[in-house]
Amino acid sequence: MADALIEVEGLEKSYRMGDVMVHALRGVSLRIERGEFVALMGPSGSGKSTLMHLLGCLSRPSGGSYRLEGRDVGRESEPALAELRGRRIGFVFQSFNLLARASAAENVALPLFYAGRAVDRAALAAEALRALGLAGYERNRPSQLSGGQQQRVAIARALVNDPAILLADEPTGNLDSATSHELMETLRTLNRERGLTIVLVTHEREMAAYADRIVTLRDGRVQSDERVRESLPPPAPAPVAEPARAAASRLGASLARGRMALSVAAQAIARNKLRSSLTMLGVFVGVAALITMVAVGQGANSAVIAQIERLGANLVIVLPGASVTSGVRGGFGSASTLRVADAEAILRDASGVQNVSYLLRGAAQVQYGDKNWNTTVQGVSPSYLEIQSWPLGAGRAISAQEHLTAARVCLIGQTVLHNLFGLSQNPLGATLLVKGVPLEVIGVLSSFGQSGFGRDQDDVILIPFSTAETRVLGVAAPSIALGQERTSPYASQPNPLGVPPKLTGYVHMIFVQARDAERVEQAVQQVTSILDARHRMRPGQLRDFDVRNLGQLTQAREGSSRAMALLLAAVASVSLVVGGIGIMNILLVSVTERTREIGIRMAVGARRAHVLLQFLVEALLLSATGGLVGIVVGVALSAAISRLAGWPTQLSAEAIGGGFLFSAVIGVFFGWYPARRASRLDPIEALRFE
Repeated sequence: MADALIEVEGLEKSYRMGDVMVHALRGVSLRIERGEFVALMGPSGSGKSTLMHLLGCLSRPSGGSYRLEGRDVGRESEPALAELRGRRIGFVFQSFNLLARASAAENVALPLFYAGRAVDRAALAAEALRALGLAGYERNRPSQLSGGQQQRVAIARALVNDPAILLADEPTGNLDSATSHELMETLRTLNRERGLTIVLVTHEREMAAYADRIVTLRDGRVQSDERVRESLPPPAPAPVAEPARAAASRLGASLARGRMALSVAAQAIARNKLRSSLTMLGVFVGVAALITMVAVGQGANSAVIAQIERLGANLVIVLPGASVTSGVRGGFGSASTLRVADAEAILRDASGVQNVSYLLRGAAQVQYGDKNWNTTVQGVSPSYLEIQSWPLGAGRAISAQEHLTAARVCLIGQTVLHNLFGLSQNPLGATLLVKGVPLEVIGVLSSFGQSGFGRDQDDVILIPFSTAETRVLGVAAPSIALGQERTSPYASQPNPLGVPPKLTGYVHMIFVQARDAERVEQAVQQVTSILDARHRMRPGQLRDFDVRNLGQLTQAREGSSRAMALLLAAVASVSLVVGGIGIMNILLVSVTERTREIGIRMAVGARRAHVLLQFLVEALLLSATGGLVGIVVGVALSAAISRLAGWPTQLSAEAIGGGFLFSAVIGVFFGWYPARRASRLDPIEALRFE
């Protein structure tokens, strides 16, 4: 009694099939000693396969008790049952249940992965195959083996962990007669020489004759228990603990399982290359979009900040007011509310102001010889270049006298120079036609670079403000007809800006230079007070102008950059979420396709956590690969935009790292449900799945 390996008392198993309750086992009691060779027989529906599944810990009984090596199996947890299947029980199935895309050695070594035996698995697998006469077949896949060879591989897999019991469920059902007898002789030898306990399920009396004892079932009950021959004396109980030769550190076992999960995931992805590529598409598009858009946004922001810093810390900018169209208010600068007289008053009355400039701008077509170019024309006051800190590359600046007399002269930017004159021709003294008005080129501006949004600041022509207003662009205010002049109320007063007496037109922007950085706030207050008085602003009334210093501009730019970054991240996140949904769909399909494989893995010792890890790693691998491809594409797109479109771009390490991390998180998040669904599969149902 002490040597009993299996003790079954009043075992019952019921399950529902549709609306019908099926009672597969009805109070089965059975005792199997160590070293016995027992055959279970009976007609279809007698319950022999159900009993086999219960003995193999693939299912739980509905009633009664089952003790294996003294352990009450019905009370064991799922991980404990998986450990029993992997270390103490070996399975041999009728349909072999080998992994089709794995070699013979990989199939045999499968239980070793889940048992944590990472050190000697290759040697143990080769030894098991050699013991069954399959030396030299280690690399063959199941499709390259005969039916008998496949069944021997299945037996080698069942024996590789030195189990206490071998369960063979119709192992000869798919074999011819000669191979069946050969296989039964192998099982008989294992029982006699190794003392291996074998439980065989068969419906053939000829195969059952190899056993020492035949138990016949009918309608879920034991009908007969016949001993054919005496069993050999039972061997000493095998140690339940892991053998010393296979002992490995927990870290090594964990690493082995991780490598196995990675390998299985890579194989699953490689088997469906097109489907996997399409799955990764959403992820890599999202990451690439995030990197590219952030690079463009940060490049624009850096360009604006560099431009602001170049202007100096004591510059104040005055913008016109906002227009209102159909009840919708535009931004500052959309209306014409500033005039030259305002600039005069600021320089005259503000003690904290050192210099003032203003400009009027518009688009115009420029012609030189047989060449044409569309560019921006700016009418500026004489102090414009000084306030902008914009040096000349050649020639001279516009003089106060030329401004006073509306002289037909101009300064050209580098882009205009290259498009109209090329690299070798000297433009000084040449005459350009700007909107039909001849202008002499007296100077060439040095390169000023790109603006924050990719606008070429060198694509410009500067002319005297008076020339722009009276000859080229016309008066800025839409309510004033082109060429119409108004008499300035300050014409009889001192004219510090050198403005022609009758030029009091509207301007697009006023630049105010404070005496030093410490007086910027003072200058802002004075400018605001002066313009309030001139524009008759009442307390609480919305001003028709806006006064900003560079610090405010920088803060506004940073605020808009943050808003843009959030918007870009939201747009990219949509693509990443779509990619994550694609990963979830592909894994759900994969779970269905690989249901039988999951059942095989569980039967040889895989825990639910192992299956969960396997599918999570697959999801992570899909998303991480998509993220890496997205990084490469995003960097390449950023470089292409910078080169082809001329926009400033600046790669962000945070965007690259964050995009990759987010893609990985998306993969795990959307991979969790199919992975959990796979891990929750019932081993028996999974093995029966077709």
